[in-house]
Amino acid sequence: MKLELRFPKFALAGSLLLLTALSSCGGDSGIPGQCPHDLTGEIQSSFGNGQIDALLEATGKFSATSAAIEAKMNSACNAIASDLGAETSDDTAVACANASTAIDGVLAANASATLVVEFVPAVCSASLDAMVECAGECDASFDATATPPTCTGGELSGTCSGSCSGSCTVEASAECTGSCSASCSGSCEGTISATCTGTCTGQCDGTCSAMGADGNCAGECSGTCTGQCAGTIEGSCSGSCSGSCSGSCRLAASGSCEGSCSGSCDVDFVEPSCEGGQVDVQASADCQAACESEVAFDIVCSEPTVIVSFSGAVSPELEALAQTLGANYGKILSVIAQLDIVVGATADLAGKVAGAASAAADIGLEAADCIRLAGQAQIAAAASLNVSVMASVSVSGSVNAN
Repeated sequence: MKLELRFPKFALAGSLLLLTALSSCGGDSGIPGQCPHDLTGEIQSSFGNGQIDALLEATGKFSATSAAIEAKMNSACNAIASDLGAETSDDTAVACANASTAIDGVLAANASATLVVEFVPAVCSASLDAMVECAGECDASFDATATPPTCTGGELSGTCSGSCSGSCTVEASAECTGSCSASCSGSCEGTISATCTGTCTGQCDGTCSAMGADGNCAGECSGTCTGQCAGTIEGSCSGSCSGSCSGSCRLAASGSCEGSCSGSCDVDFVEPSCEGGQVDVQASADCQAACESEVAFDIVCSEPTVIVSFSGAVSPELEALAQTLGANYGKILSVIAQLDIVVGATADLAGKVAGAASAAADIGLEAADCIRLAGQAQIAAAASLNVSVMASVSVSGSVNAN
């Protein structure tokens, strides 16, 4: 599967240049009033100015989110590197470079083999209620009833007490006829990495009763089958699962939905979110930008189930690569999906520092110092994001180079 990594060109570079200029205003310690907030993590600001409070709270979330993203990248890269016999590192750039080099080495040593990486793309969701709350606190003229938030480029999801039209996601479903995020017990229309009661066509991590001309299993497999199964399975399924699902089962819906409905509901959604799109509100430009950024930093992206198979000569190194990508590459794909949204939010957030600085000057020295520190915090967070972007490009490039 080809991977397309979409990050706004120069978004991070432009944000860093702008923030560097803004944060240098006022010097490092020339302001008598000190900011009461630590903007390297989430905060609650109460200066009484919606524009300033929204910017500072969004900056705190930006700092926390960028740190969490880099930590997730570091953990996934170190796991891959360790599994492939490479060194680990606390430095994310080094850890992911080691992982990328190790992947390249395995693929180069097994050039006759073809590696296939399959997954359902990550789905990201943003809370509409959080956007409404932020916009209401920031802009006194905002009226969510008159101009409710919209989900641009995606679809609404949430609890639907009426009739759901679209898809329904149910946790730990005993009856699943759709995609399963965890272990499927039944039949699978797609690639599997599971035990197979029937004929396994692909790799068999165990004893296979019959081998095909390509050297892969074409019979009953006593261990884990990676490929296709003509029979019933217990494990990961990249396509449609028919049976029970130990995780989230997503199936087509046209009627009642006992889980989360994605699409439309004939009554109001409860705890609605925007899935795969952007939440928009009709608020002032500064408040809309700050709130869109704050909500973007809280976005939740699913972790795809990754199934790795290969054809050609089997080697222990290739099997180790398939196993570690199956266990850890989904985390990187989740990060890539989150980065695509968070990076875009940084440019809007950075552009509002100058306007907030003018408002802060009218409030007092503490507020002015907070705006200065917000610029510095955003510089550090943007730099951390840049590390994660480059690391994800490096590892995905190695996986996709096969």
